[in-house]
Amino acid sequence: MKTDNQEIKSLINDISTSVQETFGDRCTAVYIMGSLARGGFSEIASDIDIGVIISGCIQDSDLIEIENIQSTSVKKHASVKNNVSIFWGNIESINGVVDAGRYPPFDRLDLIDHALLLSGVDIRDELIKPTKKELEIASADFALGYLGSSERINEFYNCDLISNKGTVYVTKTILFPARFIYLEKTGKIAGNDVSHQYYVDNFAGDDTELVRNGYQWRLNSLPQELGIVTDLLNDGLIGLYHKFIDIYADRMGAHEQYELQSRLIEWKQNITKPLI
Repeated sequence: MKTDNQEIKSLINDISTSVQETFGDRCTAVYIMGSLARGGFSEIASDIDIGVIISGCIQDSDLIEIENIQSTSVKKHASVKNNVSIFWGNIESINGVVDAGRYPPFDRLDLIDHALLLSGVDIRDELIKPTKKELEIASADFALGYLGSSERINEFYNCDLISNKGTVYVTKTILFPARFIYLEKTGKIAGNDVSHQYYVDNFAGDDTELVRNGYQWRLNSLPQELGIVTDLLNDGLIGLYHKFIDIYADRMGAHEQYELQSRLIEWKQNITKPLI
C-alpha cells in the first residue's frame, strides 16, 4: 500500500473487514486499486479506490450493502478527506457476461494490471481485459458527462470559478485530459505521475505549463494566491481540451461511434473563444 498514513490504512482495513463480515462466504476478494496500489498517491487529491469481488449471482441488496459500508467507514474516519470509491461485482459482471455491479472498463483494467490483494483469493487471471477500443469509448463518454456539462463549459470562460473550488476539483479538471491522451497514445493506463510527464514530454504550449503545474498542485495544494491558478487556467485550459477532444473525436469516428463524435465536436465548439 503506497501510503504511510495510519488513518488511511485503518479506513481501508475497516472497509475490508466490513466487506468480509457483510458478505461472508460470498466475499471472494478485496483489493487496493488506483494510486494506492500502483504509486503516485496524493493525500491531498487522490481517491481511495477499493475493489470487491463477490461470488454467486448479484443480488438487489448488494449495492445497498456496499453503500452502507462506504458511508459508515467514511464517517468513522472523518479525518481522511480523500474521496472513497468502492468498485464491486462478480467475475461474470466484470467480464461483461451480465450487466451488474460497478467496474467501468478503465477501473477493470486497473484492477487486472495494478491491484494489490488485501484479503481473499486472487481471481484476476479469470478476468478479461477491456480492449483499447472499449477503453477509449468509455473515456469519451465519461469525459462528456463529467467534464463537458453546461456548468463546466461556463467555467472555461470564468476560470476563477474553477480556482475557487479547491485542489481536487482544479487538478482533476487539468489532469483527466492528460490521462485520457496517455491512454489513447499508449494503450495503457497510468497514474497522474506518468501521464502528466508524457504530456509534458510530447506537447508544447501554455497547456503543457498548465499540466506541469496541475501535477505539482496535486502533490502540494494550490498556491495561496489563486490568481496564479486562474491565469494559468485562462492561458492553457482551452488548448488542453482542444487537443484531447480532437484526438478522441478522431478515435470515435474510427470506432463508428458517431453520436459520441458529434457530441465531442459540439463540446469543442462550445469552448472555442470567438476571434476578436
